[in-house]
Amino acid sequence: MSRVGIFREDVRKTNKQFYSLKDKETTVYELPSMQVLTTSGMEERDIYRMFDYSGIWTMGRFINRVKSYTKRELGKNFSRMPIEVEWGAVSGYRAMMWVPGYITQDIFEATMADLHTKFSNAEPSMALTSLPPRRCAQLLHIGRYEFIDSTRKQLTENLQSQGLRLIGGSQEIFINHPHCNPPEKLNILIRQEVEVEWD
Repeated sequence: MSRVGIFREDVRKTNKQFYSLKDKETTVYELPSMQVLTTSGMEERDIYRMFDYSGIWTMGRFINRVKSYTKRELGKNFSRMPIEVEWGAVSGYRAMMWVPGYITQDIFEATMADLHTKFSNAEPSMALTSLPPRRCAQLLHIGRYEFIDSTRKQLTENLQSQGLRLIGGSQEIFINHPHCNPPEKLNILIRQEVEVEWD
């Protein structure tokens, strides 16, 4: 298929409501069902090394490779969404990235087979899954990463004051890349699933 016939979907723009730099105050959203890539590992919490972690590295290679399938078979290209990371209490992480629904399980498996053929370190545990609709709160952290837990504490306190119960851990959504921006200009959305706390 020629480039002229390829539709380029700007999924960051389509979903900008949920990945916004405007969330400088705690904001609650009703998130739709999302199809995501997921991976995990036992490496330590380090945002400057995480892109070399096997799972996150494989996720980046997957996005680059899968576009050859979506362009050739579907006539579609798409922009990359931000990576979302949930860190373990002591060590380890779980990462995910929203991908378009037209990336089917067959396309996922074909892409992963390509990666395993080309790269010996491609992460075998990466998966394609769907998240159900969720109610989530978000707060934007601006600046050095070492202060992000203060922003997380602010988010937690705001939610508790509104009578909302936290569900699970929070995710850090990297709106800009730590390697491409000075520490004081990092933009990281903290997302926390919540539910109404009944008496």
